[in-house]
Amino acid sequence: MQAWRNARSALEPMRTALFCLLLVISTVALAQPVIRSANGVLNASSGLPDVAKGSWFVIFGTGLGPATIAVQSGPPYPAELSGTSIAFTPVSGGAPIAALMYYTVATQIAGLLPSGTPTGAYRVTVTHNQQTSAPKTVNVVDHNFGFATETANGQGPAQATYNDYVLNRFTTGTLGQWGLRPASPGDLMVLWGTGLGPDPASDISGGTSGDQTASAQVSVIVDGITVTPLYAGRSSGSPGLDQIDFLVPAAVTPGCFVSLHVMAGGRSSNLGSIAVAPAGHDACVSPALTQAQLQKLDAGGTLTAGGIQLAKSAAALTSTVSESTDTAAGWFGKYTVDAVANSNLAVVQAGSCFLVQRPGTIDQLGFGLPPAQILDAGTQLTVNGPSASNKAVPRQADGSYLATLYSTGVLGSGATGSPTLTAGTYTVSGAGGAGVGAFSASVTLPGDFVWTNQSSLANPVPRAAPLTVRWTGGGDGLVVILGAALTQTAGTGASETFSALGFNCTAAASAGSFTVPSNILQQLPAVSGDATGTTFGLLSLFAVPDSSKAQGIFNAPLTGGGTIDLGVLGYEVAFTRVLGYN
Repeated sequence: MQAWRNARSALEPMRTALFCLLLVISTVALAQPVIRSANGVLNASSGLPDVAKGSWFVIFGTGLGPATIAVQSGPPYPAELSGTSIAFTPVSGGAPIAALMYYTVATQIAGLLPSGTPTGAYRVTVTHNQQTSAPKTVNVVDHNFGFATETANGQGPAQATYNDYVLNRFTTGTLGQWGLRPASPGDLMVLWGTGLGPDPASDISGGTSGDQTASAQVSVIVDGITVTPLYAGRSSGSPGLDQIDFLVPAAVTPGCFVSLHVMAGGRSSNLGSIAVAPAGHDACVSPALTQAQLQKLDAGGTLTAGGIQLAKSAAALTSTVSESTDTAAGWFGKYTVDAVANSNLAVVQAGSCFLVQRPGTIDQLGFGLPPAQILDAGTQLTVNGPSASNKAVPRQADGSYLATLYSTGVLGSGATGSPTLTAGTYTVSGAGGAGVGAFSASVTLPGDFVWTNQSSLANPVPRAAPLTVRWTGGGDGLVVILGAALTQTAGTGASETFSALGFNCTAAASAGSFTVPSNILQQLPAVSGDATGTTFGLLSLFAVPDSSKAQGIFNAPLTGGGTIDLGVLGYEVAFTRVLGYN
């Protein structure tokens, strides 16, 4: 959301693919292998760094293997495949350890690290056709579980199954040989992935030493509710492939994007979601998405959507330093299911909370993953309203639309522009471009929203106790309570990128207060309240429209024919405070 910007400028067909990231088939000419400098070696299911003993991992780069992919069809997996091999050499000294090969192609290879590998730092090298890459330093750890997701990139809906060739999906139906349906509370579900921990019985023949729930301290967190698995360990017959069997908790709040992650050995997995339907329903319920749109995503399709946001934001960076801005921003594009899950399209009903994990710049953290394909809706959008007359929102180099209409405080040089977003009805229009035709949309901003207990909240926020926030106003829309722990990953200034883990809770504006449960707060890591550090926390309160009441919903034609699937003109009357969590 834009206010963040102010805080700091038994299933064999599946077993062959569930634990691997998307294969990138390449026709790059043979060259000396080069491992990608950033995120070059990752867990094969989660896409997170560090390699666990006995787990599958992927390496990205160039010249890593042949131009045409070579795949080992099953165990035992060799130490060399199509002239490609992987070596882990201890930084502290010692003989290299050979990984076992699953597939190799010029831009990506996958290997299995033997369970007997000691923990520590290693220099990883790839050799192809007798040419060896420069080393990449990688940490080998005991546990680093990641689960497979529908889009095979570690994000969005989990590729979870039931014990009957049925996949967890938004709607009930079929996809090839697979059945599809959302979960119900009490269902037995299976997560598939890699990295639970070493199991020498599995590496060569696909055996299993049994349940690792206790030894690896495995728990599944669904909708903030901690569940002890019925089984967590290797899947028999598939080296390195883990399965976690668990029951969907009875107290889960039904939704299309119920948050889910796993703790193993004190480490968190990737964060994803499952679909849970209300009792008596054969599809999950989303306030923003129709059942037809959910079915389209289930079939592997994309949603063509437009999201435009008018944001009036006040950010307290410290007890004495603040920033106020009025902005207009938006995207038009085609969203894959993982981008939908990590965008503001994945809203839930009032009274619920879910976790969200987002990488990127401050702007990307606010809006979530951008569309897979950006659509051109013209050179600019235009805003008109009570205090705005033909305000231009230009198209940026990345295809988004962004304009700062007013700014005052530490991030600006005095005041820039004049206050633009006040109470009343605003219209955003576009003349159209190569992808999207001319359109017009309207929404009414409330003018009386105030976060009444902002200054009295403890800093840092104690995660072991519930957190109550109070407000007045907000009209007949919703209030979103958003807390996040941010860690800087790269860049400086406006180019800084972060990894953010946060919670998103929704309440009716008329409620006047909401209490975030401690089991949700405890999912965030401890961070400081210093926005100049490499890690810090945020807490935000947003008054937003209620899409279930069709507030701000609009349509727009596509130049190629038809219309967009969904258009939302939203508003945010937002307050943000930088604070820590302990």
